[in-house]
Amino acid sequence: MDINYLLNRIRENITILRETGWIVSEPRSPEWWGGLKTPGEIAISAFLVQMTRWETVVKVIEKLRSEGLNSPESISSLKTEEIEKLIRPVNFYKTKARRIKSFSEEVLSHGGLENFLVVENRNILLSLEGIGEETADSLLLYAGNQLFFPPSEYLRRVLSRVEGRGLSKLQAKNEVILTLPRNLFTYKLFHAGIVAVGKRFCLLKCPKCETCFLNSICKFKV
Repeated sequence: MDINYLLNRIRENITILRETGWIVSEPRSPEWWGGLKTPGEIAISAFLVQMTRWETVVKVIEKLRSEGLNSPESISSLKTEEIEKLIRPVNFYKTKARRIKSFSEEVLSHGGLENFLVVENRNILLSLEGIGEETADSLLLYAGNQLFFPPSEYLRRVLSRVEGRGLSKLQAKNEVILTLPRNLFTYKLFHAGIVAVGKRFCLLKCPKCETCFLNSICKFKV
């Protein structure tokens, strides 16, 4: 399958991205990530959103923003118990407060988020509690503006079904990075588009093939 053809289909259906929470913006803008304002907000939200509705996360981020605590650097000075109180509306807030505290201290030890979110520090990111490959690579791409494409279950599922063959997450990611033009806008657009397709149409059970804009090229279409 031609990955660039898939990219063009995503470009032609930008409204689906907006409807699923993505904001198509300038290449280095943090607004891609649900309209958030800063890389720091993206980083904090990456912990908050796990097992929690995005609408709840946005409300917590807005509260942190109003108190000047919307960055790892600013929140690192708080005790874990204080972070717990601030993020209490999200699920598993005690676990997430501990993880945010640990992440923030690591950011501070590297001289700030901009210095920390670089490809060379990927292994350090992966060593932190609550950060797997998808979260690490998403942070590098969207908050750090590094040319690093995130693997995801959505990517594996969509490409496997479109191509009619079973792919691992790594195989799907490699197929993308070997073919897709290497620039921030394209990486962000393609990742957001695939996630949008996965959330809206390419569901694990009962996929909505008839309304999916990829159904003309998808070998899975039921």
